[in-house]
Amino acid sequence: MKIQLKNEMETLIIPLYGKAKMSKAGVFKDLYAEAAIGKLDYDYSRLKIQNKTQVMLAIRAAIIDDFSKGFIGENPSCLVLHLGCGLDARFMRLGLPVGMWYDLDFPAVIDIKKQLYGETDSYKYIASSVTDLRWLDGIGAIENEILVIAEGLLMYLSEKEIKTLFTALKSKFRCYTIIFDAYSKLTAKSSKHHPSLKKTGATIKWGVDDPKEIEGYTEGAKHLKTLYLTDKNVIEILPENYRLIFKLAGFFKSSREAHRVFVINVGV
Repeated sequence: MKIQLKNEMETLIIPLYGKAKMSKAGVFKDLYAEAAIGKLDYDYSRLKIQNKTQVMLAIRAAIIDDFSKGFIGENPSCLVLHLGCGLDARFMRLGLPVGMWYDLDFPAVIDIKKQLYGETDSYKYIASSVTDLRWLDGIGAIENEILVIAEGLLMYLSEKEIKTLFTALKSKFRCYTIIFDAYSKLTAKSSKHHPSLKKTGATIKWGVDDPKEIEGYTEGAKHLKTLYLTDKNVIEILPENYRLIFKLAGFFKSSREAHRVFVINVGV
């Protein structure tokens, strides 16, 4: 399957390849990613995806999967919005019943994804840029709990775009929980030197140091927790040669805070 993606859209190949490689290594099981990279006609070597990056992407996915499992387990009739879903197969990988699950990404991405994974009655695609908020009009009134997943997405948006998105979601749903990863401001600034990002031409626009800042992005936003890539339970899934590296990183605030996962609740 020949694919042509540019800039931010091409970055979706990085986590897909990383998860596939880590799945084959027995770190993070994702048979869907393994199958996908075999079907796509793409030169993965051009992105120069470092082993450390592959490990970090698998950890990030595992953290978000774990939280999502817990949320869906407590709210089996919930609505899940997976924004900037890329070619990730989280709905299938989790294999949990939900009220409704939407995967949203650019039309070119969704066209590829449709060739990899089919829709069902409770799993649908939305072909749109996340910042073109007209996509929200296609979702009917919802009374159930809402989980929004934004993995590897918000750092490509400006702070203004993120605030607008958070507020639009609140206007639509009144209450929701969003889980997303974020860089520190220093990491965001230095990301232009990352070899894989340099190859795609994508630009990191946003980083945040204090999650309390995010509480000011829209009315009713509250920081619930921060999940670290260096947490003990996460490190345990790593190959032995990476455990010490991530354990040591956890002792230093600048390393620990460089890239982490936030859970924010937005309510009335």
